[in-house]
Amino acid sequence: FFLPRFSSIILQMLEMIGDGSLIQHAAISLLRALAGFFVAALVGTAIGLGMARKRAVHWTFDLAISVGNPAPKIALLPAFILWFGLGHESKILMVALSCVFPVVLSTYVGALGVNRLLIWSAMSMGTTEGAMFKKVVLPHTLPFIFAGLQIALPIALIVVFVTDMVAGGGGLGFLLIYSARFFEIPREFVALFTVLILGFALDRLLLFTRSRVLGWHEG
Repeated sequence: FFLPRFSSIILQMLEMIGDGSLIQHAAISLLRALAGFFVAALVGTAIGLGMARKRAVHWTFDLAISVGNPAPKIALLPAFILWFGLGHESKILMVALSCVFPVVLSTYVGALGVNRLLIWSAMSMGTTEGAMFKKVVLPHTLPFIFAGLQIALPIALIVVFVTDMVAGGGGLGFLLIYSARFFEIPREFVALFTVLILGFALDRLLLFTRSRVLGWHEG
């Protein structure tokens, strides 16, 4: 009862794939996780680069990052539900808020650590600010950006899974908590295994993208 046979879980998974219910819930969770992840990637990269390159940007965001990073962001979920409703918006923004901090910090450390000799050499040859960013700062920072993304990706899946369980509205977390509530244990494990499979697949996809973008980097 508490730990069903693996064969029964597989049969339940095939049945749910056949009727489309598992695909529907997985698609909802993927939409929320990836949308929030990409928002965090864009915003976090921009803020991290800005903090490293512009003192005014650093002054603007330094206190917010210092206070917000260690805080448990999931505690803001009731407020997000109140402000943005029970639909996709509150969950996507919750994922984005939770993922943006590791991206900001990793990007900031990478951009701040650019060798000064490289910058001075480029400046001595008359390199413009735009070319400096493109040819010197960004290539040095890209490995750090991907490191931040690798940290943020499992956070995105964890947060969307929890928000699905708490706020409902479909998704794999909702499927798990709904199945547990009615003691449909094989369905509960189907939702859990699906999350594990999606997490592994997305992590491999991110590593493949990193290898293609950073083929020149020693790793």
